[in-house]
Amino acid sequence: MKGTVRKYIHKDGTVTWGYLVYMGVDENDKKKYKRKRGFKKQKECEAALAKFITEIEKGTAVNNDKMTVKDYLEYWLETYPKNNCQPATYKRYEFFCRDIVCGLGNYKLTKLNPLLIQKFYEDLKNGTIKEQLKKQKLSELQAIYDKALKNSKEAKTLKDKLNKLKEQPIQGVSNNTIIKTHRMFHLALKHAQKWQLIFVNPCDLATPPTSDPIEMKYWEPDDISMYLDILKDDFLYPIIYLAAHTGLREGELCALKWEDFDIIEKTLTVNKTLQRINSVLKPKITKTKKSTRIVTLFDSTAKFLKTLKNKDKALKLETGLELEYIFHWEDGRPIDPNYVSKKFPFILSGHKIPQIRFHDLRHTHATLLRKLKVDAKVISERLGHADVAFTLKTYTHVNTEMQREEVAKAEDFL
Repeated sequence: MKGTVRKYIHKDGTVTWGYLVYMGVDENDKKKYKRKRGFKKQKECEAALAKFITEIEKGTAVNNDKMTVKDYLEYWLETYPKNNCQPATYKRYEFFCRDIVCGLGNYKLTKLNPLLIQKFYEDLKNGTIKEQLKKQKLSELQAIYDKALKNSKEAKTLKDKLNKLKEQPIQGVSNNTIIKTHRMFHLALKHAQKWQLIFVNPCDLATPPTSDPIEMKYWEPDDISMYLDILKDDFLYPIIYLAAHTGLREGELCALKWEDFDIIEKTLTVNKTLQRINSVLKPKITKTKKSTRIVTLFDSTAKFLKTLKNKDKALKLETGLELEYIFHWEDGRPIDPNYVSKKFPFILSGHKIPQIRFHDLRHTHATLLRKLKVDAKVISERLGHADVAFTLKTYTHVNTEMQREEVAKAEDFL
């Protein structure tokens, strides 16, 4: 492959140099060229040309001067996450990309560097990005409102949205969210590197903040029965009960069907999770192989589910409804996991029960098992964790307490 070096004489008399390299033809058989100008010396231009030709021959050249970070992320979202990730993960990536595009979207992909990314993380932390996004949203809503008919229902709705958005306080992003954004951005740029759109991944040299310590909350084993008894008249009591008795995740619980309950073996088959995809609730296969599992039930739990099933049989005879899901509304529709997790804190407040998240019922169950000295491997398999090490790390507080109890026994011999 060859290129040509050209001399450029400008109106003010200054001289610069540039090179031109033939890059073949595009999909329309149109010739493509790589041009670069602005070199002050001929030798500098010739050296740059030689380097570029070497990169082409090695297959490492990047002919991507016009693609912005925004262009690339839009392309990446539709090619990798959409085809390889769960819908919930894709939605989360969309959210992260929105922030990145706000802060870095106009930069050329090839000009992205660690300093820019580091500054972006700082802007996420101090609320600058969220402030910019709020201004954009206000501008968009205002434009739609200005076009709406005065005194119309649409105009009133838009006005309410505008006022509500204006009143919303601007908050910075947590360290944990920035870390998740960094991981996704690193993955996206890793693909850009693999596809030869960039030479190096600038995220490799950017440093996200350290994670915020998360205080694990759970009900003490001695309090579980008492709290469940207080909640027994609530509509969500059955799902709260089963969460505390099995440690299943919200999505897994809401996806359970009666066909998953083996009344003879006293087990539940966990092989799907319920997710909202484009405003529609749909069951999806579990995230990992370890998440697909058979969970054994306590005798009391199996008896509880048997009672629920008999109620559903009676309701089916009365209404003719096909009641597939274990947890459902009166018309048979499954309950949204998001509704469960959002409603749970209000239920606890109403009964003056100490606040925990619905997901913390999973921690409550695991903590109970660890305090009963159930083997960590059994707990790991029951919860659908990737490995035992993750289980032990997550429930360090119990491991430390157990160690203290065991070591105390040795004191009698010393």
